Amino acid sequence: MCAPVRLYRRRLGFAVSVLTLGAAVLASAPAAFAVSATSAPNSVHASRSSASQPAASQFTASPVPTITGTPQAGRRLTVSPGTWKPAPVALSYRWKVSGVAVPGATASTFTPSNTQVGKRVTVTVTGTKTGYQTVSKTSAPTRPVAPATIAVGANPRELVVTADGRWAYVANFGSGTVSVVSIATGKVVATIPVGGSPIALAVSTNQKQVFVSSCGDEKIYALNIASNTVAYSFPTGACGDLVATSDGKSLFISGSPSLFDITVATIATRSLAEPIFTGAPVGELTPSADQTKVYLSNRDDYGVIIIDTAAPQAPLGKFTTSHPPIASAPSPDGKTVYASLGRDLFTGPSNAVEVIDIATNRVRASIAINAPSSLVVSPDGSKLFVLSTENNTIVTVSTTTNRVLSRIPVGLDPSSLVVTPDGSKVGITNSGENTVSVLPVF
Repeated sequence: MCAPVRLYRRRLGFAVSVLTLGAAVLASAPAAFAVSATSAPNSVHASRSSASQPAASQFTASPVPTITGTPQAGRRLTVSPGTWKPAPVALSYRWKVSGVAVPGATASTFTPSNTQVGKRVTVTVTGTKTGYQTVSKTSAPTRPVAPATIAVGANPRELVVTADGRWAYVANFGSGTVSVVSIATGKVVATIPVGGSPIALAVSTNQKQVFVSSCGDEKIYALNIASNTVAYSFPTGACGDLVATSDGKSLFISGSPSLFDITVATIATRSLAEPIFTGAPVGELTPSADQTKVYLSNRDDYGVIIIDTAAPQAPLGKFTTSHPPIASAPSPDGKTVYASLGRDLFTGPSNAVEVIDIATNRVRASIAINAPSSLVVSPDGSKLFVLSTENNTIVTVSTTTNRVLSRIPVGLDPSSLVVTPDGSKVGITNSGENTVSVLPVF
């Protein structure tokens, strides 16, 4: 008789003795062997447990996917999953925008929409194969999605929007035309040929005409909004930024033969009035929200001059800046002026927008933006939009905190921007690629 064999049931916490007829019994027992206690102390109950599943194999290759294509609204992105091994491996896809899965976006391609502008896209690829562990790999995020673009004429320089928010007019400097874009559809509905090289635009006070300042022939062209045709034109001997006065009588043109004057055109007589002497080379002109004032950026004079359109010969004031001002934009309430600053001959580029308090003529804050150029304030005064020519981006800034809210890529060489009257969209001319970008405000 062999000695008792003592086995332990750890789950029950006690030992049982089992008498065997020989060591051969144990040797021949299957690997999965269970012993349980019964009412009879010397009885044995053995049962085979369910067979253990073999460990799942690992993929020998499960690469991180990459996204190809330009992240832009309306343009398709494609995932490159790489080669998973051992083949064949079933692959599935899940696209995400800002980390949130897009419903239905489970194909190998994905097209961002305009609602996803400014956000980054990723894709997760999941590999499955019988007998292998399921593996998921996620791509690196794309750069922020750029807004959709609209093809216009060559070298677009400036655009304006009508007060009803229906139409945008684009001055195509390189093709001698003005494009008319439907804001609702984002499509060009008309192309109006004009002489010379159109560089600047202004909508008339009664919203019936768009005035075009054209270089080369140095004329003003009046476009009829109802028919999108040229109503008339007249020579001015100057071309440059254009501001229509609130009374509907005059046009201020930044260019002049003397370089130190603002040319004034009288609309009714299509003639020139007395020019406005500025004392320094004239830069960009920007109207106030009510078009009763004009803000003049004088680069050589390191200042922004405020001109009352009712009494233009006596400037209301001048605000000194630390670097040459490229462009300026007043707040809708008339209390603040934002100035994009350029390069100083000795200290170099400013890479900043200065916030100037009009009442005290002091700089309240400086906002760090690389190579700032054109800028505009939203109609409600809550946001400032600035073009960065170095990075081809539009920068959105909170006017409450002066903090940057977003940086969104636009087209090549952005030159000007405008906000729709309801504040819902921003339009940008991309001079380097002959397009206009229209993006929702965030």
